[in-house]
Amino acid sequence: MANNLKAIGLISGGLDSSLAIKAIQLQGIEVIALHYLIPFVKYDATSGIEESSAKKIANSLSCKLKIIELRGNYLKMIKNPKYGYGKNLNPCIDCKIFMLKHAKKIMQQQGAKFVFTGEVVGQRPMSQNKKSLAKIEKESGLGKILVRPLSAMILPKTIPQKEGWLKSEFLFDINGRGRKRQIALAKKWAIKEYPWPGGGCLLTDPSFCRRLKDIMDHEEYSLDNIKLLKVGRHFRINKKLKLVVGRDQKDNERILDLARNSDVCFEPDGIPGPIGIGRGILDKDTKRIAAQIVARYTSLDDEIKVTFGFIGRNKKEIILEKAINENRLKSFMV
Repeated sequence: MANNLKAIGLISGGLDSSLAIKAIQLQGIEVIALHYLIPFVKYDATSGIEESSAKKIANSLSCKLKIIELRGNYLKMIKNPKYGYGKNLNPCIDCKIFMLKHAKKIMQQQGAKFVFTGEVVGQRPMSQNKKSLAKIEKESGLGKILVRPLSAMILPKTIPQKEGWLKSEFLFDINGRGRKRQIALAKKWAIKEYPWPGGGCLLTDPSFCRRLKDIMDHEEYSLDNIKLLKVGRHFRINKKLKLVVGRDQKDNERILDLARNSDVCFEPDGIPGPIGIGRGILDKDTKRIAAQIVARYTSLDDEIKVTFGFIGRNKKEIILEKAINENRLKSFMV
């Protein structure tokens, strides 16, 4: 690059972060993109889908890419966010601060001069109003070396602007939730590799958050339990036992992939139907209830055979059960 400056850019995989990268590159600054894999997206790190999307965008923009999976301390923050949740269990301000603190460390390691994001003023009510953006700057420790190129012209000047590293012709005053200006910029800059916005964070999804709250309340909050929340139908049999039942063949396969050796597998014997995974302590009564729930999602109304046994063991037992009635089924749903 002509001026030998480097900057760290957070890349979500969406249009705004792609435009922000291009806006910085057009000023002769080398960009190192960071993409954070979090457990609370539809496709987690094991699927490779989100990672592939980030790689496509980085390749199309010819910038270096670092992919970082967030786990331990990030999960602790989600459970106890300093600035609280939004409408559901989405601690957007704390989440952004967490990532930017990490990005600051990468900036220092790489000898970069500043960090930037694709944030747009007013696009998200909780984390992208001017007050929240200022709070995030301060709490992340980045202060005036944090740049938002798409809204920089309606925000206080940053050090990169004051130092002349960034020119106003490649900075913008985009505001609000509309997408027309971003789409026009993408067309102008020939940026084609971006998805339509879809609100990918599951912490804004009420049904997912019910499931998440359930495992938090029952002291089952862990990465492998969070991954299991994304598939199947979920039932809380009692305080010590959770049942997850597949909706289709793809769900069945995913549930088995995520199962532990200590989990118990329930499956209709000899007829098509779902796989159910029981996680926790199983007794005679809960075993019957789990089998009745699995039977409910087969095509038969009569008594059916349901096999059950620990994952990874060949020995299985068979019990006869009729499908649970609708009202009782709903009482166990999460």
